[in-house]
Amino acid sequence: MRTVLLIHPPHLNSIDDRLDAPLGLLYLAASIRMSSLDYDVQVLDLSGMSEFTFPRADVYGITAYVSSLSLVEEIVFACRKVNPCAKIVVGGAHASACPQDFYFADYVVRGYGERAIVDILNGSVSDAIVVGSAHDCTLSLPSYDLVDLYSYRRRILGKCSVPFVTSRGCPYRCAFCGMSVMHELGGTCIFASPEQVYEQLHFLKSVYGIDRINFQDDVFTLGKSRLERMLELIAPLGIKFRCMGRAGYDDEDTYRMLADAGCVQVCWGIESGSQFLLDRMKKDVSVNDNFNVIQWARKYGITSRAFFILGFPGESFDTIQETKRFIQEADPDQVFVSNFVPYPGTDVWENWRDYGITYIDRDYSKFYQVSRDGTGGVIIDTEWLTRDEFRKLELEFRSWIKSRGLKGELQDYERQLYG
Repeated sequence: MRTVLLIHPPHLNSIDDRLDAPLGLLYLAASIRMSSLDYDVQVLDLSGMSEFTFPRADVYGITAYVSSLSLVEEIVFACRKVNPCAKIVVGGAHASACPQDFYFADYVVRGYGERAIVDILNGSVSDAIVVGSAHDCTLSLPSYDLVDLYSYRRRILGKCSVPFVTSRGCPYRCAFCGMSVMHELGGTCIFASPEQVYEQLHFLKSVYGIDRINFQDDVFTLGKSRLERMLELIAPLGIKFRCMGRAGYDDEDTYRMLADAGCVQVCWGIESGSQFLLDRMKKDVSVNDNFNVIQWARKYGITSRAFFILGFPGESFDTIQETKRFIQEADPDQVFVSNFVPYPGTDVWENWRDYGITYIDRDYSKFYQVSRDGTGGVIIDTEWLTRDEFRKLELEFRSWIKSRGLKGELQDYERQLYG
């Protein structure tokens, strides 16, 4: 039997790159297994590792991120040494945006890869660049058995959690989103039925004994009638979960339903306390919308986790003060700050001059939002701030966040960052 080895590279700059199992690769593995192809599928998750070797395989599939581009190239050459005749397939967000960067691979998958990988394996693909669609995804149960689920470090109420999605895609088009090309190629969002979600979660609990779920949908709360039915079904399972909401779309009743079904944390891309920046980001949300969701979560006993982006073009001393005031007034339980990165394929990357950017450092190794030392990559000069000026403001802001502290359950890396 021939072998497919799916590889998840480490994120060398990441604070903790072993929080969650590589869900995308587990979906690819499930797709191969459901096909009629005679392939044994294995997953090699290198997260958290600095040294590694590769077993022999007939096909190597590798996930690529912008900051790990050079490492992916090293992995490809190492795999070719093991088996010079092997096919090399690369996919992921950066491969979708810049397939030309992967000249060293035999195939580059743009978009979602479930159908694409099967077509490559059965020999029905003639082009080196293969485009996949969200509509090729069945959202079947990922092949969780191919990794050690208990080796990952994300905890929910002190217990091991599993990543899970009930939908693919996002209807919003934020100017900074690193998944923008994936969403565009994928087309409209697709959703698993509430019954399918229930069956899969019931399987996870009964077979693996796992009742902590990290829902990784871009927006878990989309489709209120579907959400209501789904939450009604899973509530009796007694699971506890975290998910992503959407300010400006959710209403108060959304958070009542989430709390009743076992939700213990909701996260949002709040991004900034400045309406000027939110509009430039094309967030389609108001500062007041962001304020409201945090208050609704608090009302129903859900931990609120607010993600912020620092340094988007237009950021200045004044906008950072606006963000500080917002955090003080809205008082989210947890705050996580990422530096702005102009990911290839985003609107900012494609039209950087229109955003007031005067310089972009195109060294991909610097394209990280937060590193092990708690700071982010500083990539751009703008009409408002040079890189040096921004770095000073970033350090002061991060120090202020640390002094404020976080509430609720923290992951290990958060304890390291915030004490």
